[in-house]
Amino acid sequence: MGRSENPVDFSVPERGHLASQLRQCRVAAELTYEQLSLRSGLSSATLKRAAAGRKTPTEVTVVRYIRACGAGDLEIAAGKAYWRRARAAERGFTGRGLPSPSLIGTEGELSQALVSLYQKDGAPSLREMQRRAGKEWLALSSASRIVNRQALPTTPAQMGAFLRACSVPEKQHKPWLDAWNRVVGPGRFVVTRTERLEKWRLLRNSVVHQDPRTFAEIVHSIPGASQSERATPGAMWDRLLYESFVTLDHEVFGKHRRAKIS
Repeated sequence: MGRSENPVDFSVPERGHLASQLRQCRVAAELTYEQLSLRSGLSSATLKRAAAGRKTPTEVTVVRYIRACGAGDLEIAAGKAYWRRARAAERGFTGRGLPSPSLIGTEGELSQALVSLYQKDGAPSLREMQRRAGKEWLALSSASRIVNRQALPTTPAQMGAFLRACSVPEKQHKPWLDAWNRVVGPGRFVVTRTERLEKWRLLRNSVVHQDPRTFAEIVHSIPGASQSERATPGAMWDRLLYESFVTLDHEVFGKHRRAKIS
């Protein structure tokens, strides 16, 4: 099996535990790093670094390492869990910033909680988040704005997509969707007149036809629009899509009558 390895670096305990699990997996499979390299398609140097504990490897490296050892789905799932804890610890996330969704009552609290979910999941790349959620449900730009606390999910579907992107089990989605509905959902909007629907139509056209002058004139008159939304057509477009549907619902079905949540 070659000469013995240096001891695992436990300066970040969670990262050390991940490295130890990888080493144990390789030893149990009775493979050298050269053999593991052939099976995984990764270089021996990459595999050795992954099992050293000095730096957290990528999630893809962890999965390919474990799979090359002949491990099954349970071992791979455990390896991903170790990886998430290692990444979170490496980034300084302790878990103390993650409140119960039932206690969330403001946009700021919801935004911080969503960032905490992202950090707890190991801060996956935006493309990995989109892959998990489905490209049609979570755009890269939307994911970026949410994790950087520049915006909140604009629809229940986008909220659910973000939860999937952060590996939140489906059975745990409802409390988070309830929190979103309290803070961002239809209940916070006052929708009363057909003129409001016309305003959204004009705004939509200004975005579609890239008319910055009309966009600026209309968006600055919209109550509740944040500074980042007013400055960014992409962010305003997300808000426009959602509030347009709310407005249409009200005009056609009269469903949403609650006052705006302050």
